[in-house]
This record gives sequence, structure tokens and C-alpha cells, in this order.
Amino acid sequence: MMIRFSATAAAVALGCYGMATSVHAANDMDSELDAIERIEVHAQRRPQDLHDVSVAVTLIDGEQLQQRQIKDAVELANLVPNFVASQAAAEGTTPAFTLRGVGMFDYNTSTVSPIAIYSDEVVSGGANFMTGQLFDLERVEVLRGPQGTLFGRNTTGGAILLRSRLPEYEFGGYVRASAAEQQSYRIQGAVNAPLTDTTAARFAFNWQDYQYSMNNLFPGASGGGMEQASFRLLVSSEWQQWSVLWRLHSEHWTGQPKPVYSAGVFRNLETGEWCSPAEVGSRHCVDNFGFSVPSDDFWTTSANTQHKRNRTDSWGTSLQLERELSAALSLKSITAYKSFNRFHSWDADGPGQFIEGVLGSDNDFFSQELTLFWQQPERFWTAGLFYLNERLEQNNELDLFRDFRAVPALADVPATFIYHNQLRNEAMAAYAQLEQQLSPDWQLVAGLRLTDEQTRYHANADLDTVAFYLADLWDLGGKVADTELSGKLALLQRLNPRHSLYYSYSRGYKSGGYNAGFSTSPEEAADSSYDPEYLDAWELGSRWRSSDASLLWDLALFYYQYRDQQSFVNISTGTAPYHVLKNAGDGRVLGLESDWRYRPLVATELMLSLGYIPKAKLGEYREGDILVSGTRLPFTPEWTLAASFTHQQQLAGQTLDWQLGVRYQSAIYFDQYEDPYARQQGYALWHGRLGWQATPDLELALWGKNLFNQRYAELKFDSVAALGAYTQLRGEARQLGLEVRYQF
Repeated sequence: MMIRFSATAAAVALGCYGMATSVHAANDMDSELDAIERIEVHAQRRPQDLHDVSVAVTLIDGEQLQQRQIKDAVELANLVPNFVASQAAAEGTTPAFTLRGVGMFDYNTSTVSPIAIYSDEVVSGGANFMTGQLFDLERVEVLRGPQGTLFGRNTTGGAILLRSRLPEYEFGGYVRASAAEQQSYRIQGAVNAPLTDTTAARFAFNWQDYQYSMNNLFPGASGGGMEQASFRLLVSSEWQQWSVLWRLHSEHWTGQPKPVYSAGVFRNLETGEWCSPAEVGSRHCVDNFGFSVPSDDFWTTSANTQHKRNRTDSWGTSLQLERELSAALSLKSITAYKSFNRFHSWDADGPGQFIEGVLGSDNDFFSQELTLFWQQPERFWTAGLFYLNERLEQNNELDLFRDFRAVPALADVPATFIYHNQLRNEAMAAYAQLEQQLSPDWQLVAGLRLTDEQTRYHANADLDTVAFYLADLWDLGGKVADTELSGKLALLQRLNPRHSLYYSYSRGYKSGGYNAGFSTSPEEAADSSYDPEYLDAWELGSRWRSSDASLLWDLALFYYQYRDQQSFVNISTGTAPYHVLKNAGDGRVLGLESDWRYRPLVATELMLSLGYIPKAKLGEYREGDILVSGTRLPFTPEWTLAASFTHQQQLAGQTLDWQLGVRYQSAIYFDQYEDPYARQQGYALWHGRLGWQATPDLELALWGKNLFNQRYAELKFDSVAALGAYTQLRGEARQLGLEVRYQF
């Protein structure tokens, strides 16, 4: 076990305290605070005023999610500064989140993201559990920056807190139905019912069926689409001094993956002359096999996906128990179990059969957490114990150059690797945080978490060729274990009742593990373990609101130092795809975030969110002839901006609700090399909505996404060695829709 807390951070924090002077008496502070709007967050595991927490938080109202047609956690990136999200290998696979430059892009389901999702306080776990539909939520809180004390397991990047709408003791509910372009249909709703004087239930559901924007010209294939059905049942009760919340949820997905766009790079195949980055994706460029794209239309492709399928089934349950042991002491227990099963077949080469495969997952998860809350006159303690046990079985395939099996001269080239991997992750942690009032204007926050985590793995692969079938090409096992400290030290300063500052140092930690990916040799499989990474984060934050609360302004400045940073590296020198997750030295990230919310009139609101990361450098990784050092972190734009305008007006006794907004991000690289062919230029996506409140219970709305039909890629991947092309997943085209909402 190693302790690496920064003495410099502690000295700076104590120095700031020593220089401070009180500017307001306690009674004046309290009286003015009572007159100011309270914005409640759960960033420290309990409801608090936003001005009382030393964490950068983005709040998103549940109604806002529904009006914006935000369907999953990937689309949350449109609402949060310095947040980028993408599907690693099309929808239905594991998503990739990057927050403030901290993230993990990997196709592999064994990878754990440094950004965790907490659904009603239950941690997401492995990569498979990061997907899910957003519906009937009270709110979402995105905690930006390492959460190394109160939120368990690998949250070096941040945490996304999803809070469901809880049962109420009054019958009611709603139904929303939407139809849009690309054969998109959605129905969602909820029913709330009191069962007894002390027990209530809420049943919520979400169903949607949609097609992607891609037009696939391959014979017998389609542009892909997905049907998703989800439900959630919550039952709350007061029982013998206990508050009980039981949760049951399930999701079922079926569909066909979005077809890829295979963009050849050669202007002249015989001479090997390359097209420019701007030309790649046009019909002027061909791949290794002479294929060019079938059309200059951005959303037209040719991909043999006619037999590709996705089927995902998952369910889970949790039990939350709370009890007040005394007037100052309370206990909370959260027990959770989740099960996940997925079959996803994919195509990465367009019209040929050169790089294809299957992702198969069977995943089980159990967690138990006990938390004690202790309120004292000048301090508040939070302490707890956390346990997690997760099992993953992978049944994957990597099918290489199948088209060559019919060519006698090339029949020894094709190979199919069949993987049977088993991983079991076990984590235990003890944590404590103290919030100590030092004076009427100053508060100290100090937290510590001790985590013991281990991953046991068994990796096995068979090889199928035209000439032979070789069982157990490799069969190996091992364990990766580490015990580490993480935590936080912060000072919160109240300059006046409307303005607070916080000075924070956090230490994040992400455990090591085994990358059970698409290895093609025993040597690659044996070299797939990786060590923990560490992140030291310094942050200065400011929260200010005007005297009438019409203007709110939050500002955060941060500086990160990575050590042994885990990095996904695409080694593109061989003909077979080879991806590794390795520790890449000491990275650096520097940036700021600024959020404004202005309400000049009761019926009008303007919002502006700005993110800026001028420095985001990767550490050094060396593997043979491959050297990566000092390049910009992938999926990390220098600028992000989100702005929106909302206005309500009365017309003939009825309400019109106008909304218009935009989300902009500057250029990003999709890999670690700063490859100009794997670069997405900056782009802006506009959205809008016009709602008509016909009656107090009935609303009709017209909505639109990507209003100006912006062309952009969600992913560009270097497949030049194997295909002479860059494999792309292209973003969705403009979509207009109608929605009806009825409340009862």
C-alpha cells in the first residue's frame, strides 16, 4: 500500500485559511440565505445547497432530458462542458466517456471506465453496465473531476448520478408518445399509486424503435436500427423506523448495428499515393482491394451487415434501507444485484468480409454498501464500507480475411480466433469524510478512502483456419491486485451569502486489470495486463448568484497530473488489428469550465456552458518501434460550448414554449497519434422545440435535432494495414419529430 497525498496541497489550503478574515456575522449570513433560492444537490451523498459543496456539478432536470429527447448516457455529453461520449463500436456495445480529458476508449467489455454511473446510488460496475435508457428521472447530476472518497471504484474522471422519480402518496402519472423521421417511435410513461398509508409504488416504462440515418446499398442489408424496451418499478415504504426503497429494472434490446463507412485512403493503388485527409471518404479514393465508397452522399455506404445482430437482456434489483439511530446519527444500507447478457455481431470493413466478429457477454454483479451519517454542531461525518463482486464471461470472435478462403493461393491467410475469457473482479473499500466548520465563513472538507481490489482472469482462445482447427492456442490465467489510498482535501469559503469559493485537492485512483481483447498470439494475450493509474487534481471553483437569483455563474479552474496513465493504444503496423491497454507515463491536463444561467424575465431563460482545455497531453508509451509521447489526449476537444434559449408566452389563454439551442465542440483526434486522418473537425449541432400546452394536462410539441444537417463522425479508426482504409461511424442526420404528452 502506498500513500501519495500532496503535502504542498495541504500547505496551500492551510495558508489560504490563515490569510482569511470573516466578513459577515453568522446571523446575517443565515438571514440572507433564507431569502435566496436553494439549489439542492447530492454530490456528497446527502441533500445540500450547491454553495455548500466543493465539487463541480452540472445539474440536468428530468423534464429537460425528455424535452430534448435525450435517450441514454452517451447523449448527456451534449449538456455538460468538457464532456465527450461515443459508442466504441456502434450502438449496442460499450460506450466511451471522456470528461476533462479523462476517459477510456476501448472496444473491450472487460475495461472499467474511469467515469462511473450511479443509478439510485448503485454503481454501474464494468463496461457492459454503462449503457441504459434515461426515462422518468427526477434529475441527473454530473460530478466533474475525481470522486475518490464517497463514490467508490475507479472514478478518476467523474461520476454521473441518476436519480429516479420516487413514488408519491397520490395516484397519477403521464404518457408521452413521439414519432420522428428515420422511422423513429417512442412511448414512455409512469404510473404512481399509493398502496397503503405508508407504502407507495411507481412503475415507469420506455419503448422505442428507430432506424439509423445510414443508407446501406449492400444487397440484402439495411441501414440498421434498434428496438429497446425498459421498465422500472420502485416501491417505497416506512416500516418500523426504517425507510425502505426497493427497485426492480429490466431492459431488452434487439436490432441490427449501424453500418460502418469504410473510407479508402489511396488515390492511386498501383503507386501507393494517398488521398489527402479531406479527400478520404470520397469516391476518388480506394482501399487495398480497389473498393471505393458507393456515393458522395455522406450517409450512404455499402456494408455487409445483413446477418449482423444485437440482442441485449439485462435486469437488476436493489434494496435501500435507512434508519435514524438518533437525532444526529443515521445509517443507510444499499444492496444490489445485476445481470447482463449480450450478443453483438459486428462488421468493420464495409462491403468485404475481412475484419468481422462477435462480442458475447454474460455478466453478473453484486454490491453492498453501508454508510453512516453523523451530524454534530460544527461538523458532519460520513463513513462507510463498500463491497463489490463482478463476474464476466466473454465469448468473442475475431474473423479475419474470410473472403480469401475461397482463393486457393490465399487460403492460408484467413483465421478466426474464438475467445473464451473469464474475469472476476472483487473490490472492498472503507471511506470517511469530515466536513468541519472552521468559522462562519470557512469550512474544511477532508476525506480518505482505502481500496483493496483484485481481478482474477482466465484467458483461452481457439484458432480456426482452412487447414486446421487448433484448440487452446493459448490458455493462461493470473491475478492483478492492488491496495491504494485516494481522497480529498478542500476548503470552502463563503465570501457572502451569494458568493462562495472552494479550493480543492483530490487524488484519484483507478485499479489495474486484464484487457481481455482481440489478441492474435499467445504473446499478445500474456502481455494484456496493466497497472493502476493515479491522478492528482487541483481545482479552484467559484459560485455566484445575483441578489434576485436571476443570474447564476459557476466557474472552475483545474489542473491534473497523471501518473502511470492507462491508455488505449491502436498498434496499426501489423495486418491483424492489435489493441492494447497500457500505462503510458505521466500526462497533464489544464482547463476551465464556466456555466451561466440568466433569467431576465420569469418566462425567459438563457443558458451558456463553456469548456476550455488548452493542454491535454498523453504520457509516454513505447512498444517496439511504436512510440507515443506528448500527443493530445484522444476525444478531448480544446473547446466545448452549449447554449440554449427558452421562452414561454401566452397566446389565446394557452402557453407556447419556445426552445432553441446549440452544442459545439472543436476538433478532436480519435487516436493517440494525432493522426490527421483520424481527426474530426469542429462542428455544431442545433436543436429546437416548440411546445403548445393545449390544456393543463395535454401538450403537443414539434422538436428537431441536428437542425442544419451537420455532417460529423462519431469514430474514425485506423485500419490501413489490413484494409487500406479508415473505418468510420457517422453521426445521425437531421431529425424532426412530433410529441404528445398527457398527464393524469
